[in-house]
Amino acid sequence: MAYVRAHDTKQRRNGKVVKTYAVVWREAVRDEFGLPTGATRARRETYPTRDAAEVRRDELNAAKHTHAGTSALAEQRAKGEQPFGFYARAWLDAQAVRVASGKVKQRTVDEYERQLHTYVLGELGSLAVAAVTPAHLERLLTGLVRRQSRQGDRKPITPGTVKHVWDVVRRVLKYAVKHGALDSNPADRVDFSASRATGDHAEFEHHPLTAAQVGALSAAVAGHAREGYEGPELPAYPVYGLLVEFLAYTGLRAAEAAGLEVADLLFSPGPRCSVRVARTKDRKNGVWVVGTPKSKRSRRTVPLPPWLAKRMADYLAEVHPRGDEPNAPLWPSRRNGGGHRAVGQRYAVPLDWSQPLALGTFYDTILKPALEAVGLPATRPATKDAPAIRGVRLHDLRHTFAVLQLSAGTHFMQVSKWLGHSTYTLTLDVYGDYIPEEDGGAANNLPEPPAPQRPLEAVDNVVPLRRES
Repeated sequence: MAYVRAHDTKQRRNGKVVKTYAVVWREAVRDEFGLPTGATRARRETYPTRDAAEVRRDELNAAKHTHAGTSALAEQRAKGEQPFGFYARAWLDAQAVRVASGKVKQRTVDEYERQLHTYVLGELGSLAVAAVTPAHLERLLTGLVRRQSRQGDRKPITPGTVKHVWDVVRRVLKYAVKHGALDSNPADRVDFSASRATGDHAEFEHHPLTAAQVGALSAAVAGHAREGYEGPELPAYPVYGLLVEFLAYTGLRAAEAAGLEVADLLFSPGPRCSVRVARTKDRKNGVWVVGTPKSKRSRRTVPLPPWLAKRMADYLAEVHPRGDEPNAPLWPSRRNGGGHRAVGQRYAVPLDWSQPLALGTFYDTILKPALEAVGLPATRPATKDAPAIRGVRLHDLRHTFAVLQLSAGTHFMQVSKWLGHSTYTLTLDVYGDYIPEEDGGAANNLPEPPAPQRPLEAVDNVVPLRRES
């Protein structure tokens, strides 16, 4: 029930204290999607006269006896009055059907939700969906193109990110149209094109490693720094040193490597060995989520070079304590460290063979220091004292595999299959500069035109381009 409360101010008029009149009531607390949390909060609006305050009080109390109610959520129960965040949540929930039918992957839906939380809901989440106008959307786009990257390099977010966020917003509004909240999609009235000029756009530079650099990096991860290295002592992880070689010579994606189990190594006499890519694993909210590879062609088998096959056989036989368990994680995680250490001091943490390895954490805590120890740049965000560094990423070990194979003369179509690319065109787009000439690289082999049978000036039946007047 709303009521009016009078307050004395410090002002005086005609010798009397000036009063203000507050209308006080309670309403439901909503989350960013517009859904009730179960809590309530006090609301107050201040008016200069009692009459104005009483009019507002009567409006609120009358609303309690209508379908709308007094809370912001109840007032928005009519379809068009529901907040944008309500339809965003409903649209995300509806994607579960598409995930179950295999039309979209769960990690894609998770990315949709992340983009909404990061870029959209703060601007549009509580706004009634029927009140969303092209002007609101243009303001959202303007904010996106001015927003700094979350990578900490103090640069705007990429045009690709803007495009992906815009596509999610457009789909949520399309969902609202489908469910009768809107007559038309306001996003259709915003001039936004997915295409963009690329002449001055700085492409992200890949950093494929040489075989020697892979060897040095593997040794550093295993605890053997290069000669002359004077930095902090690196913790020794021989298992992860082998992992660096494995990633650089199989080309697996991070989630694919995390999803590997012992049974995915297929041995034959020699020893020969191939790795079967059948699943992915991603850590979300502290829980490992099993998924399918990125595309149909990502389900593949990649052969290992003989020397790596031998090392993997020895690894399972002599190092991996669960090497005879088919469903055991192929690469172990680390236990939570403990104890005291000086600032900057690093030490090896015992391995946890019951959990897959979170490769993002592996890059930050183990691979970055090893990269710098061997003189290679590691990707780091900007700080107040130093600019951002766009150096070697974990994904560059996948690029290393592709470049080493192409440079060794392996046909690009075979490399494409091993990489699990959805099309051969994708492989050409990314690695065209590394394809040898004999496999369709950059050589121009057009034949010489045949010599004329007689000099051109002797030909008398040539029709001139411009007739004489």
